[in-house]
Amino acid sequence: MRKNFLLIFISFLFAVLLWLYINLSLTYTINKVVRLDFKLNKNQAIASELPDSVELVLRGKGWDLFLLYLKGKSDFSIDLTSYRKDTKLNLLQNLQDNGELPSSVSILNVSPQFVDLVFDNINSRKVPVKNNVRVVPKDGYIIISSPLIQPDSVKITGALSVINKIRTLGTESLNIENVSSDFSKEVKVIDTSNRNIKIEPDKVTISFKIELAAEKSFDNISVNVQNVPADREVLLVPPKIKVYVRGGVGTLAKVLIESISANIDYKTIEDDKLGYVIPEIKLPPNITLVKLEPEKLQYIIKRKTSQ
Repeated sequence: MRKNFLLIFISFLFAVLLWLYINLSLTYTINKVVRLDFKLNKNQAIASELPDSVELVLRGKGWDLFLLYLKGKSDFSIDLTSYRKDTKLNLLQNLQDNGELPSSVSILNVSPQFVDLVFDNINSRKVPVKNNVRVVPKDGYIIISSPLIQPDSVKITGALSVINKIRTLGTESLNIENVSSDFSKEVKVIDTSNRNIKIEPDKVTISFKIELAAEKSFDNISVNVQNVPADREVLLVPPKIKVYVRGGVGTLAKVLIESISANIDYKTIEDDKLGYVIPEIKLPPNITLVKLEPEKLQYIIKRKTSQ
């Protein structure tokens, strides 16, 4: 019985291999997206937008097309070092002649087929880096300061007309969750212009400071009324408040009551139509206001008596 099963399996396998051999020896037409890498020399700068990928219509033997599919997205290098003047580049001809495809495979169509090459004077400048890394702390933890980017700016080199329009460059986008301690990550700086600019350095380090979250209250914070006219006096009811703040445990431990202030501008009282005002609270860096007690203050305006 086992001998018959083995014989049937070998026969089936031979039939499948024979079917594959016959069918993959035929000619087929397929569509394939390929990445493009444009090669420039150090004295060239492209001002026109270059595609980072194109779609090819390929025709060839099944075996060769099957191997191309196994490679996934292929990279095709296009040498522009011999070009000096503005021109229209024929991608169909260029890709067919560059020798990166098997000899049995031909390109029937490229989309897009033509690319405008516009050259410009080459120049360099520095631009700031924008963080696109999002860190979500673990429950009970908080980020206590803005992320630190090192270096915070990069040097870009390319066509003068292109780099003059670039104000910032962003990092790659990442989303990192459940973080409970200080965190650093090296990330790429991304050129979204598709204009073949050079970025130095092409990677930066993003650092986040994360602490266990806590709340703390500060009693008897005096509320100051600012810009009171010389002939007026303002009495607040009550004159002092309690302030609740939130921040990292280590950060809150260093906060002094003298670093917290509560202020009301006299014009706010003058413009009030409700009978109460809410003080503006100034806090040290990296802590946030949770609430005030009381939040609303009543007031009495008195005219000073002349002596």
